[in-house]
Amino acid sequence: MSSVSEGRPRRKRRERGPTEKEFLERLEVLERFMVECQACQAENPQHWQYCAVCGTRLATACPGCGCPLPPLGARYCPHCGMELPKGEGEE
Repeated sequence: MSSVSEGRPRRKRRERGPTEKEFLERLEVLERFMVECQACQAENPQHWQYCAVCGTRLATACPGCGCPLPPLGARYCPHCGMELPKGEGEE
């Protein structure tokens, strides 16, 4: 007789969650893609130009050419001509 029972399935190992170090690394990667609004502290994707919660301008550079954005109210980038989205309260 053998001490190993034949025909009995082996137990699967329980998968463990990420370690604290792995969790912090993943969080850092996520934060690279998020921007915190200076007015209301809401998190927004990095490519957004305006906060979805309060309408405050987030971007400081044109997404088309990378040049500094013109003052609020401008409809187009003065460098590349890309149309800029309107913020809350703008007509």
